[in-house]
Amino acid sequence: MVKRNTKNTGNPNNGYQSSILSFFTPSRKGEITAKNTLQTMDCEIDSSPRNLTPQINMQNNVEVSNCVERLDNLELFSAERSIPTTCETTPTTGTSVKLNPINSSGRRIRKICDDDDDDDDDDEFLIKKICRQSCLYKEDNEINKGIPDLDNLLYEMNDEESNELIINSSIEVNKYSKLGMNLPDIKSLNNDVPKNIDMERDDFNEDEEVARKLLSTTVAQGSQFFREYVELIVQYGRQFSFPPWLQLTKIKDSNGRYPTDPNYNPSTVWVPDSNSKLAKEEKHHFTPAMQQYWELKKDHFDKLVFFKIGKFYELFYIDACLSQRLCDLRWMSGDGKPHVGFPEAALHAYANKLVNYGYRVVVVEQMETPKELEERNKTTSGIKKDKAVKRGVNEFFTNGTLVRPNMLNDMARILMTIYVFSKVNNEAPDNIINEIGIVCVDITTGKSELSILKEIGDHFPMVKTLVTQVQPREVVYLSGNLPLPILRYLKNTTPTIQLTSFRDFMEPILASKDIIEHFQRVNVEIPTIINELCTKSTALCTALSGTLNYLKSILLCDRFILTGNFQQYNPDEKQYLLLDAEALKDLELLQTQQGDEKNSLFGFLKHTSTPGGTRLLRKWLSHPLTNAARINERLDCVEWFINHPDVLFNFCRELKAISSNGRGSPGSNLDLERIINRITTGALQNTRGAIFFVNVIQKKIVDFLTSLETFEKVLECIRSNFGDIELRKSMPTLLLALTGMNNLQCEEKATEPCLGGFLPEISGIIEILRSWFVKDINNEWIPASGNYDLYDLNLSLINETKDKLNAELELISSKLNNTTIKFVHMKYRYEVECPDNIPRSKLPKLEITSSKKGFIRFHTDKIKDLIYELEYREEQLQNSLFPYIQEACKMFHSHFSSFSAISDSLSQLDVLIALSIVSMDTTDGPFCRPTFLEDSGKPVLELTRCRHPVVARLNSGFVDNDIFFNARDVHASCILVTGPNMGGKSTVLRQTCIAVIMAHIGCFVPASKCSLTLVDRIFTRIGAYDSILEAKSTFLVELEETATILKYATRNSLVVVDELGRGTSTFDGTAICVATLEYISHHIQCRCLFSTHLHLLCQEFSEDPSIIAFHMDLKLSQDTKTMTFLYKFVRGICPKSYGMNVAQLAGIPAEVVDKAANLAGEVELCTNILRHIAYVRVLLLNIMDLDPCEAYKLLSLKENKLYKDLNNCSQHKVVV
Repeated sequence: MVKRNTKNTGNPNNGYQSSILSFFTPSRKGEITAKNTLQTMDCEIDSSPRNLTPQINMQNNVEVSNCVERLDNLELFSAERSIPTTCETTPTTGTSVKLNPINSSGRRIRKICDDDDDDDDDDEFLIKKICRQSCLYKEDNEINKGIPDLDNLLYEMNDEESNELIINSSIEVNKYSKLGMNLPDIKSLNNDVPKNIDMERDDFNEDEEVARKLLSTTVAQGSQFFREYVELIVQYGRQFSFPPWLQLTKIKDSNGRYPTDPNYNPSTVWVPDSNSKLAKEEKHHFTPAMQQYWELKKDHFDKLVFFKIGKFYELFYIDACLSQRLCDLRWMSGDGKPHVGFPEAALHAYANKLVNYGYRVVVVEQMETPKELEERNKTTSGIKKDKAVKRGVNEFFTNGTLVRPNMLNDMARILMTIYVFSKVNNEAPDNIINEIGIVCVDITTGKSELSILKEIGDHFPMVKTLVTQVQPREVVYLSGNLPLPILRYLKNTTPTIQLTSFRDFMEPILASKDIIEHFQRVNVEIPTIINELCTKSTALCTALSGTLNYLKSILLCDRFILTGNFQQYNPDEKQYLLLDAEALKDLELLQTQQGDEKNSLFGFLKHTSTPGGTRLLRKWLSHPLTNAARINERLDCVEWFINHPDVLFNFCRELKAISSNGRGSPGSNLDLERIINRITTGALQNTRGAIFFVNVIQKKIVDFLTSLETFEKVLECIRSNFGDIELRKSMPTLLLALTGMNNLQCEEKATEPCLGGFLPEISGIIEILRSWFVKDINNEWIPASGNYDLYDLNLSLINETKDKLNAELELISSKLNNTTIKFVHMKYRYEVECPDNIPRSKLPKLEITSSKKGFIRFHTDKIKDLIYELEYREEQLQNSLFPYIQEACKMFHSHFSSFSAISDSLSQLDVLIALSIVSMDTTDGPFCRPTFLEDSGKPVLELTRCRHPVVARLNSGFVDNDIFFNARDVHASCILVTGPNMGGKSTVLRQTCIAVIMAHIGCFVPASKCSLTLVDRIFTRIGAYDSILEAKSTFLVELEETATILKYATRNSLVVVDELGRGTSTFDGTAICVATLEYISHHIQCRCLFSTHLHLLCQEFSEDPSIIAFHMDLKLSQDTKTMTFLYKFVRGICPKSYGMNVAQLAGIPAEVVDKAANLAGEVELCTNILRHIAYVRVLLLNIMDLDPCEAYKLLSLKENKLYKDLNNCSQHKVVV
C-alpha cells in the first residue's frame, strides 16, 4: 500500500501511527497521540488541531507495532480523513487504475451507499485486535469511608419503590461499577492530574462530596449509566474539559429536573439552546458539529453515541471515558474534550464488545454528502446556511436486538417483553391472581411467540420456566409493573440478561388501538393469532404494544411487523413433556451449572451443520413431544439414517461445501432463516440512507444473488441425496415429506420420484430475480439493460458528460497542436497530461495538479465543472439503485412461504441427522431405540445398561446400571435410593431423566434396552442452595420445589428427589421426607426416585409394597477401613452413608474424623433406642387388638433389640 503524503509533520512515527493501527496500539507514557489534521467540512469542528497531545498521563501498555506489516498487507485506508468537497478531489499517489465508466477509479471518491454489513475480512482482523484484554482501572480500597448525611437529597419512598430500586441497582451493577466504590480519593488522583492542579482546592472536595450524595439518590440506585457518569466525572473532571450542563451540580434531565427529583429521567440530559448565552459562552463545546451531537445526545444520555465524522466514529465526554476504559481506545484531540474514535470498518466489533458489557449503543451517521449540503444551501434563501452536513440516528445496538450477521452466533437472540395485570383473588384474598402477557421476539428471524400466563401468589413458576426455556438476552418491562420476585429471579438466575425499564407502554385501554396503528403504518394485516390472543388478555395486548413501541424507539418496528411470524407459546401445553426451570437447570440440559454449553446435553447432541438446525435442536430439547406417533416418526428417520450412513455423511459433506463457499463465518451462509429475514427487510428501503466510505450497494446485490444461489444449491443437494427411486421406497413418511417436492407446484413432473413432500419449486423465481442483474465491464453488478428506465437514464447522462470531457480534451489537443495529450487518472480524476515544453501562454487558465519527468498534468475550469457534473450524476446513479433493489426484495418476499419451506425442511433434516450421529456412536456404550408402551394403568420404565451420555463421554470406564419401574422384578413405582456420599446416586437420578428426555425428542437412548409409557412432566429436586436476592433460605427453596411436585405431578410424571430435608434439623427433615414419599407413592403413584441419607426412611417403609429400596454398592475394607465405590445400582438398603470416609478423602484431620465417628455411633444408638421405645408404646396401646401369640412374639423381638442397644450404650458410656 503506497502511503499518502500528509501535512502533519509533528508525528515522528508518521509511517504507521497515522493509519488504522494507531487506534489499536496502546499509548505509551509521554508519546504524542497524532493523527492527521482533518480538513473539516465547512467549519463543522472548531479550527484547533485535533491531534495535539492531551494533558494527561497515559497508562503503560505493550506496543503492538508488529501488526504494521499485516495492516499494510490488508491495504486498509489511511487514517487521514480528508473529505471530498464539491469539486476538488482527494490527492493520491500510485499507479493508474482502469477507469470505471460509472464510478471512475483512480480517485478516492466517497461511495454513496446505505447501511449494511462491512467487509467481513476487515471485520475479522479488527475483531481480533479489539477483543484483547481491556485495560481496567484500579479500584481504591480505602474510599468506602465517611459517607455524608444525605437526608437533604433524598425523598421519601414507599417500601415497594425502595425494594425495586434496590433490585435494579443490584441488577445493573457490574464489575466496573460498585455504587460509588470506584470513586478515587484525592491521593489516588495524584498521578493522573496535571501538575498545575492544586489538589487541596476546596472545589475538588466539594465535587467528591456531591458525587457521594448523587450516588445515594434513587436514580443512581436504578441506573448503571448514571452511577458511572458520576464516577467518571470525578475521575476525569480535573483532566478534561466538560461543559457546565454535565457538571455534577448542574446535571438535569431534558425537562429540567435534578437527580434528586423522584421523576428525574436518567435517559435524557438538559442541553442549552444553540442561541442561548450559555451556548455562546461555551462555543468550544458548541461548534456546528457538536451542536448536532448535543441535539441527539440529550435524548440518549444513558446510551453510548457513536458520532460519525468522515470515515470515523467518534465518542465524546462520558461516552469517550467509558469506551476508552473498556476498549482501550486512544485519546484524541488536544482541545481539552474527552474524545476517542475508531474507523468505520470497526463499528460492529466495538459495538458488539460494548453491548456485551451491558451498554446500549446509538449510531449517528452522516445523511448527506458535502455536495448535497451545498445544493441544499443553494436552494434556501433568507435563512441561515447550514455549516454541517445532516446527521441522524441510523441504528441502535442492544443485547436483545442485534441483527448484524458478524455480531451474532448460531443461537437465537431473544427480546422478551413482560407486562403483569394483577387482581385480588376473591376465593383466597391473600393470593393475588396475576395475568401475565409475555412477547418473545427473535428480530433476526422474525419469529415471535405470544404467551398468556395465569399465576396465583408470588412464586411465578411458569414465568421462571419460560425464562429458562427461552433464555432471553434482554427483558423489557414497565417500571413499577414487574413484581419483585420476578425481578429478583431475573437477576439471581440469569445475570447475563439486560434489563430495560421502558416508559412508553400504552395504557391497557389504548393498547389495542396502538397495535392497529403500528400495523396500518406498514400496510400489513394484523395476524389472526394476535387478534384472538389480545382479545383474551389485556396483559398480552399491553405487552405487545410495549414491544412495538420499544422496537419503534430503536428503529426496528417496521422490520418486526413485516417479517413477523407470530405463534402462541404455552409452556404448560399438553403436547409437550413439560420441563420447568428447575428441571432444565438440575439436569443441565441447555447449559451446565457453570454456564458451559459444551458439557450440557445440548452440547452433547449438537452435531448440526446449520444455524437453523442448531436453534431447532435446542427447541426440541426443551420441548420434548408427548405424542407417541410423532415421536416414532422421528425415530423412524433416525433409524433410517443409521442404516444408510453413506447418505447421511455425503449430505453433511455437501452442506459443508455449500457453507464454506459463502461469505462470513462458517455456517452463516446456511442460516436460511436469517437470510430470508434480511432480504425481506430490504423491501422496506427505497432511498439511500447514511453515507459510507465502502461500497455497500454492491455488497447488497452480491449478498442477494449469493442467497438465491444458496437456496438453489440446498434444494439440489436434497434432491441429489434423497431423490433415488429405490432409496425412497425405504424412507419413512416424515423423511419422504421433508425431501419431497410439493405436488401442487410440480404437476408437470408427476412421474418424478421426489414428489409428495413440502419442498417448493423455486427455479423459476430464482431465474427471474437473477436476470434482473448483469455485470458491467468492471465486474460490478448493475440492472440489466432495459429493466430499469431511471438507471438507464442516469447512465446515459453520465456517458454524455464523459463525451463532453473527451470533447474538451480534443479541443485542448487542437489548441496545443499535440496529439499525445491524454487524460490520466492518478492524483485526481481526468488530469490532462501533456509534455512540459508546451508554452503556458496557449492555456493561461489552467491549474497544475501534478507532474512527472517530462510531463505536467492540469485541470481547466471547464474540466473541473464537468468533473463536478459527472460526480453528481454518478451519485444519482448510485441512489437510483435503492428502489430497484427494493423491488427485487419485494418479489422475493412474495414467495416467502416457498423459501421458508426450504429453510424449515433443511433445519429438521439437520436435527434428525444430528440425533442419528449421536445414536450410531457406540464408543461409550450401546444406544437403543426406545419402545413406547400403551398405558396399562401403571407407569412403566425399563432401562437396561443405562448410562449418563455426557459423563460417560468425559470419563472412561463409566459403570452402567439397570433402572426399572413396574418392570422385571420391580413391582413398584417408587424407589428409595440410599448409598454413600459420592457413590453415584445423583448421577443415576439424572441419567434416568436424560434417557426419558432423549426418548421423547426422538433420539436413541444410551442403554441396551428402553421401554416406557409416556411421561407428561419431569420434576427434579436436586441440590441445595439458598437465594439471597430472593430472600429464601436453603430449606425454603427445597420446600417450594417439593410443593410444586406435590401440587402438579400426575401418575404419568417422573419425579426425582435428591436428599430432601438437609436444609433443616434431622428430625424435621425426616418427618417431611416420610410424609412426602408417602404422598407420592400412595396418592400420586408416579415413577419416583427418592434419594436420601436419612436411614430411618428405609425402616419406615420397609413393609410398604409401593416403595422398593435400592442403593449404590460399595466395597469396604475391614482392615484399612478404606472404601471403594462400585457405582452399581443394586437392590437393598445401604446400612450407612459412610460420611466419615468421605471426610477422610476431603482431608479432614484424623482426630476430627475419629471424634465425629464416635459421636455418630452414639447418636445412632440413642435414636434406635428411642424408636424401639416408641414402637413398644404403640404396640402396648393396641395390644388388645392383637393375637396373644403374635403380641408376645413382637414384644420379645423388640425387647431383645432394646436390651442389645442399651448394652451398647453402657459400653460406650452413652447417657440416654
